[in-house]
Amino acid sequence: MNKGKIFTLFLWAVLAANYFLGFSIWINYFAALLLGIHVIEFVIFFKRIQNSNDSLFYGFFQTLIFGVLYIGALEKEEN
Repeated sequence: MNKGKIFTLFLWAVLAANYFLGFSIWINYFAALLLGIHVIEFVIFFKRIQNSNDSLFYGFFQTLIFGVLYIGALEKEEN
C-alpha cells in the first residue's frame, strides 16, 4: 500500500471520528462533498471499472475510499 492510500485511510478515519464525536459540522459537510465527488467519479469511470479484473462492488468500494488513486492503478493495469 502506497503513502497516498495510507494518507487517504487516515483522512477517512479523521472524518469518521468527527462524524461520531461531532467536533465540527463543516468537516461533516466536507466528508459529504468528498463522498459525492467519489460517486460522480465512479459514474464517470464506470466502463473502466467494469472492464477491470475486480468485481463491480469492489471497484465501487475502492473508488469511494481511494478515488483517483484506484482509478490510476486501473490505468496502469491496462497498460
